[in-house]
Amino acid sequence: MTNRLVAAMAFAALVISVLSLFVALSATEMEPARSTTDVAAAVTTAGARDEPATSPLPTTTADTPADAATPSPTVVTATTAAAAEPAATTTPDTDLPGTPAAFGPAAGTQLGVIGVAYDDWLNVRDVPNGEVVATLTLQLSIGGAGLEESALLVRDAAAEELFARIGIASVTATGRTRDLATSTWHEIQAGPVVGWASSNYLAPLLPGAARDITAQVIARIDGATTADTLGELVERIVATVASDEPVSRVRTVAPPDPFEAIVDIAVDVVGQPDDSIRGYRLLIAAHAAGDLMAAATDGDITADAGPYTLRSVLATPLCYSYRGVSAQGVCN
Repeated sequence: MTNRLVAAMAFAALVISVLSLFVALSATEMEPARSTTDVAAAVTTAGARDEPATSPLPTTTADTPADAATPSPTVVTATTAAAAEPAATTTPDTDLPGTPAAFGPAAGTQLGVIGVAYDDWLNVRDVPNGEVVATLTLQLSIGGAGLEESALLVRDAAAEELFARIGIASVTATGRTRDLATSTWHEIQAGPVVGWASSNYLAPLLPGAARDITAQVIARIDGATTADTLGELVERIVATVASDEPVSRVRTVAPPDPFEAIVDIAVDVVGQPDDSIRGYRLLIAAHAAGDLMAAATDGDITADAGPYTLRSVLATPLCYSYRGVSAQGVCN
């Protein structure tokens, strides 16, 4: 009797052990251990690039994006941009190409787009030299409406769908700047979009700080204030502030705007042999001897209403993004 009881207890213990082993094995199968291959794949999908692709040299043709600019990681897509809140997080520094830059605008610095033609745009990219996530187009009003009507248009990567309309100096630096081999990039927020843009096309602006340099310009052109075409006159004026070393980048940032007998045009001259000032935004006004309004209707206002005589030149300093601009409009 005793032997049968001992045998029964041993059998019960064996059954319990088997059941326990079965349960343990089942739990293991539900959460398999990650192999070395799995971990490597997870790191790969995080997207770190050892050798970021180089972008083409900046251009400003009407059919090619005006910059070699690059935006940052927090991508606001065309379907969510309109209602999106400002991005709270961006790509970690460890996942960005390049190295942290020694100089760059502080977080909260307000910047404007410079040196980009009115019929072109500045690319904003997900990371420095990465994929385009948005574009910035300067819409500078220089006629009767004045600067109050000026704006930066924030669009999707195809430069079609409008995300936001912001002030011409309302691009906000996040405080992060990266150096690549041949370029420097600032992380910015423009409306609902956070991305990276080339430092070549960004500068702090104080639009109301333009100063009249008409007298200096007239002195430098030896009083040659009249030209057959507006283009000739503008070229003559630009030469008084442009540089040969480095070669200045000259772009028309607001097209000719006629009013009665006066035509206005705005030109950015970027690139100076000076470590404190980057260039100038020139607002040039000229008097047309011919019928300017008729030319605006049926012809070419830059040639058909000449000759053109210089009336005034206002210059707004364009400062380096890391130096900033004073309340008087002077580069720090």
